[in-house]
This record gives sequence, C-alpha cells and structure tokens, in this order.
Amino acid sequence: MDDQKLDKILENLDVPTPDANAKKRALNLALAEFEAHQKEKEKKSQGSGFFRRLIGIANDKTDTQRRDPMAEKSHKKFIYGGMATAAAVIIVAGIGLNMAPRFGMDQSAYMSTVRTDSTAQVSNNFAEAEGNFVPVPVENTGRSSLAPIPKEKRNLAADERWKEVIEKAAEPKRQYAEKRAMDMQAAPTAPAAEGMTGIYHSKNEATAQRLNIQPMPMPTIKTIESDSLVLEEEVQPQYYQDVGRDKFEDFIENPFKMVTAEPVSTFSVDVDTASYSFMRSQLTNGVLPQKDSVRIEELINYFDYDYAVPEDKAQPFKPSVTITDSPWHDGKKLMHIGIKGYDVVGEQPKSNIVFLLDVSGSMNAPDKLPLVKNSMKMLLDSLNPDDTVAIAVYAGAAGTVLEPTKVSDKAKIIAAFDRLSAGGSTAGAAGINLAYQLAEQNFDKDAVNRVILATDGDFNVGIQSNDELQDFVERKREKGVFLSVLGFGNGNYNDHMMQTLAQNGNGVAAYIDNLNEARKVLVEEATSTLFPIAKDVKIQIEFNPAQVSEYRLVGYETRALNREDFNNDAVDAGDICAGHSVTAIYEYTPVGAQKMVDDLRYGTADNSEQKYNLDNIHNKANFDAEIAFLKIRYKLPNEDVSKLITTPVTASAFGTLVNRCSEEKINDGLCDIAPEVNTDIKFAAAVASFGQILKGSKYTGQMTYDDVIALAQSGKGEDLFGYRAEFIQLVRLAKSASAMQPNGQP
Repeated sequence: MDDQKLDKILENLDVPTPDANAKKRALNLALAEFEAHQKEKEKKSQGSGFFRRLIGIANDKTDTQRRDPMAEKSHKKFIYGGMATAAAVIIVAGIGLNMAPRFGMDQSAYMSTVRTDSTAQVSNNFAEAEGNFVPVPVENTGRSSLAPIPKEKRNLAADERWKEVIEKAAEPKRQYAEKRAMDMQAAPTAPAAEGMTGIYHSKNEATAQRLNIQPMPMPTIKTIESDSLVLEEEVQPQYYQDVGRDKFEDFIENPFKMVTAEPVSTFSVDVDTASYSFMRSQLTNGVLPQKDSVRIEELINYFDYDYAVPEDKAQPFKPSVTITDSPWHDGKKLMHIGIKGYDVVGEQPKSNIVFLLDVSGSMNAPDKLPLVKNSMKMLLDSLNPDDTVAIAVYAGAAGTVLEPTKVSDKAKIIAAFDRLSAGGSTAGAAGINLAYQLAEQNFDKDAVNRVILATDGDFNVGIQSNDELQDFVERKREKGVFLSVLGFGNGNYNDHMMQTLAQNGNGVAAYIDNLNEARKVLVEEATSTLFPIAKDVKIQIEFNPAQVSEYRLVGYETRALNREDFNNDAVDAGDICAGHSVTAIYEYTPVGAQKMVDDLRYGTADNSEQKYNLDNIHNKANFDAEIAFLKIRYKLPNEDVSKLITTPVTASAFGTLVNRCSEEKINDGLCDIAPEVNTDIKFAAAVASFGQILKGSKYTGQMTYDDVIALAQSGKGEDLFGYRAEFIQLVRLAKSASAMQPNGQP
C-alpha cells in the first residue's frame, strides 16, 4: 500500500471513540506483529533500555544479498511499513489521553473535541471504511477483537464509561498544573509590620481562588484477565505523616530546697492544658508520652475544682489553702493552693476574633486541618451575634480568606472554613503578621481583641526563631491584641513554639486531639479561653523556718520567676480568664521530720523579719504558728499597676487526704486526725502523682499506677462530664503502654 492510498483512506475514515480496551488490544496486536517480523529477520540491537536501537542487517547478509539492490529496497519498504503501522495504532489509541489537560472546557464539549479533532493513521488490519467502532469485551481467549456497530446503535453506556476514564486519566495532570499555578502565582508585597519580615498575599480574588483549591481523591484502575477495565472504589488520599519531630522544652524537675537557704518560692500561674491533651492522645495510641511533654501543673489544671469564688471582679479571685499528708513520703506534707477566677456569667464582653489557620502541607491529616475547621465552627456557638470574626491562613505565604464579619452571618463564615485545604510550606511568621493586622483593623477598646492560632507549630518559612517571634508578640500584646494557640496533630508538633507564643501573647495554649476536647475548650470553657479577668498573675510563698525545714514545688518548672520579679510590674506572667481555676502543690518537710537535705554544719543566723507588728490582722501567736505566708499579685485587664492579695497559712488548713484510722479507733479517741479533705484535693493529688510517675520522678516513693487509680477513685466526685473517669482509664492504659512508637508508626 503506498502513502497516497493510505492518506485517502484516512481522510474518509470516521475515527472511532477512543477506548482504553481498544488501545490495549491495538497495542498488543501491533507489538505482536512487529516482534514476529523482527524475529523472522533475526534483528540484533545495540544499547539498552529506552535508548536501545536496531542494528542494520548488512553485517549478516550473504554476498548474494549485498549484490541485490532490489532485495535491499524491498526489505526496507517492508520494515518501514511495519513501523508506520505500529506508530499509527499508538497515536489513534492515545489521542484521547493526550487531549485530557484541557481544563477550561466543559466535559461534553471536550468529548466532542476528542471525536472531531483526532486524526490518526490506522492500518487496514484494524479499520473498516464504514461504520463506527465501539470497544466490546470478548472472551478471554488470549486475543482481543473490535466489533463494528452501526453509529445509530452505539452503546451510550460505553461512552459514559470512556468519559470517566478520560476524567481520571487527566486528573494527575490537572492537579500538577494547579499546584504549579499556586507556587508560581505572584505574591504582592505588603508593608511589613513592626518587627516582622516576610511576604504575604494581598486580599484579592485570585488569592481567594488559589486558596480554595480542594484535593480530589482518585479512583484507581486495575486490569483483570478478561481484558475488561474495572474502576476500584475510591482510595483515601495519602495524608501527611511524620514521626519523632515533636518539640518540647527541656527542663529539670524542681528539687527540695532548704528553707534556711531559700525560704521564698515565686512563680507565674499557668492555665494551659495542652500537656494533658497531648498525653491523652499518646496513651490512646498505646504509647507513653515524652517526659518533657508532661508538665504536671497542666495535668492538674486540666480539671475544674470547686474552690471559693470571689463575689466582686475588682478582686477577681480568692485563695484557698489545704494541707494534707503526702502520699509519696511518710512524715511529709502537701500544701494545696487553689484560686478560682471570677465568672462573667451573663456579662460576656464583645469579641473581635481573628482565626489564623495553618493550611500548610503538614496539616494534611484527619487530626489536623479537618479537625481545625470543625473546632472553629464550634467556637462560633460561644460568640454573640454582634461579635466579629475574620479568617486568615498561611502556607507558603499568607492570605485573607474572610474579612471581619459579624457572627450573625454564620453561613458565610462556615462556607469560608469549608473552602480551606492543606498544601505547601509553612510561613507562620507572615501569617501571624497578617492576623494582627486584621485584628488591629477592627480593634475595639471595649472588646476582647484576640488572635486564635490553630497549627501544629511547624514553621519552616520566614522567621522561625522563638526569640524573634516572642519579641513581636510582646509588642502586639502591649497594643491590646492577645494571642491564644490551639495545637493539632503529632509527629511534628512544635509545643515549644506554641508555649512561647501563648505565654507572651497573654493567651492560653491548648491541644485539640478530638472533637470532645474542642467542645470542652471552645464551648464549655469558652469564657475561660477567651475572656481575661486578670493578667500578670504571680504567686509567691514564704515558708516559716520555725515550722518548715525544706520544700519543693510540684511542676511549674517553665514558669519559675526570680524573687525580685514578684514586685516588678514590668515582668510578664500568666493570665487568668473568667471562671478558670489554678492549683499549685508544694511538698514540704515539717521541722523535726526526716529531711531530704542535711542541715549546714555551721548553721545560719535567724534574721527573719517580725512582720506581725506591721499588719493589724496578725498577732504574735498567729505569727509563731504560721507555716507559710502566701502572696498573690495581679493586674486587672485594662490596668498597668498590680494589686496584692495576702493570706497566712496556719494549722487550720490541715486536712486528711487518706484516712488510715479504723472507725473503732476514731470512736475511741485513739486517732487524732484532721477532717477529711474534699474530693477535689484527693483528685488533684492523684493527678500530680500520675504526672510524676510518667516523668520518672525521683520523688514519688513507692507510689504505683494502682495507687493512683485508688486515690483518683476516692476523689472522683460528681464528675458531670466524665473527665475524671477518663483520667482513671488513661492511668490503666499507661500500665501497658509502649515506651515508643511501635515500628516507627505515627
């Protein structure tokens, strides 16, 4: 067949609808014919792999063949014809797939284009001059065939099936093109805020469209023996996973200190709960948490306690002190200091909230961005209709998804959350910069102006230094915009970064591991999360060396302050929000009991100040009986000068943690015991015990997990929401948990 005849046939040919089965059968036939031809001529090859090429047969010819030029031409024509046939078949079968990346076209228009625009070369072995071909599966006889069907009887189901194949084959190219568009889109530079560097996107339509790209799960295709094409069920997309990159601040457990050498202990309050939630997520996965991730004060303060509540927000809390025997050492005592903030029930202030959401690639996991979006939707229920909400996001750069909007327009806010998807690097500093700009844009001096950052803390673009971010957040804090941080996920969870931001942004740091925790933090305890009643709250306690020989503070290692910081209003400390309770526990050794630290050989002079003469509410008898003196310093939210609360700790605070006396001995007067303490004190002691065991503390004596469970059971109390029962279950899980991730799995 010459070229003119072939061209004439192709011009009059009605090209069949491309089909994957047809392509495969055509390829198989073409390759079989070509291989047979090559085997017949015993061709040799040179090279390897894709670049292998055929060697001419001249070296294998006989002298007679070399002298026969007509035979040479005949052979060449036959070879070229076979190669042209194979190429034509491949072009025809693959034309549909090559047309796939026409993203802007309507699907029906695209199918029409495939049918009308395709041109190909087809051998007589695979085409007939009349009729249209539709691929039809045949019996599995080792060969495939094409059955001609008149155009008017074309199988519409086959068309729909091919349409699906086209869509799925085109999807990888489409996603790649969109990703390239995201990466290469020009990002206009905005003026950098004070103390910050970096680039972020302006709030334009193109940015909004770029940020709203949604990942699409792809079905997979498999071939079975019958040569038919089968679409499997949708496969879930591969989520980002990482192991062993969690970051926590390293610290050393508080030791016992001699009262004669260091009688004063000073620290900042801590109302964060992130450590407890992270511990729970690890134990739920059968793994013990990292020791540095366990901050005992955050485990204790995760729970609510029924401490005395002040009646006036001018003095926003009232201290409660209880002393019990130590469950860890015979002869030692525990001093429980509890304060509970004034609650703002019925007088919730206005809110100007900016949600700053991490949508980088590291957030592409079920317990990250999807959980973030659902958590933020829950928080909307805790806000008033007149409150305003804005949404900013960051990945490789930062952008505004929602300008400040009234909460009453909830549908618009929820739609903005639903459009978010994860991808790219993590320009966290640029995102924080943009969020503060939005908060300042809608600033209300009579409202709570707060940025809520939701992230895994994995900043890897722009400013990454904790110190630089701390400086920036501190400056914004002075302008009245506070920052709270919600952590998500594990494997690359940067707790250290989150603690730095929250502590210096006058906010709280919480860890959200499930929707129940999101509801607890953002709905049930919304006032404790959003509305501050006191800032820069510091606690200082001075022990009386006549009553106490040594002491140690349980937890608060990362919140320690110098003694002189207590009276310095320029030193930042923790904040307390409405209705929040804070607990601190000291273990101390009374004078005369066995001590951890030996006395000095040469002793020290008693130079204690006789302060009772300077305070009208104390007298000499009280002074001598005091075990310690408690001082609390705080500022009201809109004030810069601190206020002071003081209270002496005396023997009247004694109570019994565990009653080891029988009822008969009590009735006979053989046991001189203090009244049994309430369930809150018992439960707090159980949580403190558990935290120390998890950390491998050297101060828990013979305390075991079973002892913790027994103590927690006795202090479980009413437990309205089941949080204390959950704690007991976590202690049971810890008994059998692994020390590290099994097989390196997240």
